[in-house]
Amino acid sequence: MVSGSGTQLPKVFGKYYLLEVINVGGMAEVLRAKMFGVEGFEKIVAIKKILPEIAEDNEFINMFIDEAKIAVQLSHPNIVQILELGKIDDSYFIAMENVFGKDLKTIRKRMKQLDILMSPEQSAYIVSQVCEGLDYAHHKTDEKMNPLNIIHRDISPQNIMISFEGNVKLIDFGIAKARDKSTKTQAGLLKGKFSYMSPEQVGGKEIDGRSDIFSLGIVLYEMLTGKRLFLGKSDVETLEKIRKADVPPPSVFNNQVTPELDQIVLKALAKAREDRFQTASEFSDALKTCLANMGKRFSRNEMMNFMARFFANELEEEKAKMDSYRDMAIPSELTNTGFTTTGVKNPSADIEIDISKGSGKNILLILLGIFLVAATAVVVYFFIPKEEEKGILIVDSTVSSSFVNIDEGSMNHTTCTTPCKMDLLPGEHIMKLSSKGYLEKEEKISVQPGITLRKFIKLIRIGELKTTVTVKSEPEGASIFINEADMEETTPAVLSLPVGSEITIRLEKEGYYPVQENIGKLKENVAKEVPFVLKMREDYKPPKTVAKPAKKGISGIAQKTEQKKIEAEPKKEPVVEAKMATLSLNSKPWTTVYIDGKLIKTTPILNFKIPAGDHKVRFENKDFGINETISVKLSPNQTKRIIKNF
Repeated sequence: MVSGSGTQLPKVFGKYYLLEVINVGGMAEVLRAKMFGVEGFEKIVAIKKILPEIAEDNEFINMFIDEAKIAVQLSHPNIVQILELGKIDDSYFIAMENVFGKDLKTIRKRMKQLDILMSPEQSAYIVSQVCEGLDYAHHKTDEKMNPLNIIHRDISPQNIMISFEGNVKLIDFGIAKARDKSTKTQAGLLKGKFSYMSPEQVGGKEIDGRSDIFSLGIVLYEMLTGKRLFLGKSDVETLEKIRKADVPPPSVFNNQVTPELDQIVLKALAKAREDRFQTASEFSDALKTCLANMGKRFSRNEMMNFMARFFANELEEEKAKMDSYRDMAIPSELTNTGFTTTGVKNPSADIEIDISKGSGKNILLILLGIFLVAATAVVVYFFIPKEEEKGILIVDSTVSSSFVNIDEGSMNHTTCTTPCKMDLLPGEHIMKLSSKGYLEKEEKISVQPGITLRKFIKLIRIGELKTTVTVKSEPEGASIFINEADMEETTPAVLSLPVGSEITIRLEKEGYYPVQENIGKLKENVAKEVPFVLKMREDYKPPKTVAKPAKKGISGIAQKTEQKKIEAEPKKEPVVEAKMATLSLNSKPWTTVYIDGKLIKTTPILNFKIPAGDHKVRFENKDFGINETISVKLSPNQTKRIIKNF
């Protein structure tokens, strides 16, 4: 393997053994290495080295040294630990804690490929952990209790690491600002990633810890919405967007974001820094309170399960690689540098038996013992039944803590909540996923011995999908009621109803007994036909129909009477057709729509003809607590489209 500096790996580097390249930037590269010490002390670390082509750049070298001097003073669970600053063969390096995991940028990229978002509680948890590390750095003092005034200045997804153990860590204080830095930022010089800067940072003003809070607010916003907030077509456009700091609530793009979480994000992203959270701990406390009010929680253990599921392939490969690194013996090049280790006997080494001494009887007993051991091993291997090798199922869904049900009703029945990992016997299994407010998802899976099967299931909210129900009756012409709501339709009729909702149909017709049937929950892509037979009431007397005499052949007296009747009737004025408009309505989730108090039907409603003028439109969904009325003004021949994201 070749590093970014062109060095062939692995390679001895002082007391370190460079193993592989983790990342290469414009000025430095990060490598994974193994450190060997005395008495068998070993540790896997990360080494950050200045690239040879800029080794003569004094400004960058000073900035590199500043990073080490700042970060080495920080010791916090949410900040990557710096171990030492060193120089080998005119090459400066920083040895730091090796984070076995992925950065947030990589995680978000993977989620975008799957077209999913992190849950609000997971996003809030990650950012609150970063806040803890930031608050510590912002308030760090020297040994005389003088504040160091450390500001990170480069908060972005690539500088937030999530370990496979579920820990959240802030990295890269490479351009951090501190009181005693040897390098000073020139006036008007921007450092950091443009799209994650604060308004005061892009304006070249003096910054403080509230600038980091704004940057972290951008990260949270993008996690909740899956959209870049300030990224423009050019750097100039990006900087202009940040100066304006015009931010719509994240709930506009994600209806799982609560009003309280909206307010927290918008406060972190306030244009004026005095309107933001004044400390990172205040930001963190607000997020924790919000989660408590939502009745939701997220922990390090859940973060660990998420990482194990989301990067299952990489995790297995990384574990194998790390195991090989840990088992690696000290290179011969290092044994001559003064480092020594204490040897440990390999338990798998060959057994030596000295049979040069002792009697022949003893030798025979020893050989007999060896034979018996070997024979027993053969019997165990060939004749003792072996447990069937199982397969591994890793499953998760777009809704955290979804209930997973495997082979319900069978002897192998097992359950878990997402994300989860379980061992299953080889063969066919029935997997069901369910979560309150979402459609149950059932899928047949095939498990093979020794193979890991990964399933990521997208759950759909009840009501988001529709299916058709045809309602018929004998006789026809009965009024249709769905869940007590008058559909203003008569049989036969084809209705569009929400999948997953419990549906009760009632028919009413004058002179007949009402009839009602619960047809249960509708299934996706399954059209249903529901026929009814109405029974006439015993006391019902149909109105008599009087036949009108045909005009042909009527008497002359009758003709004169009919003529007088026609002349006596007032002339009807011609009907003026009302000026109409067209209204289309949709909502997420689905809602029942009332216009001017009259039930229309459930969304989506397309090209609905309505008289021009002022109207009241009410959206209702009792399952989600939605009951909102809006005013709509329509001009003649106007076509208007309204989409509500609740």
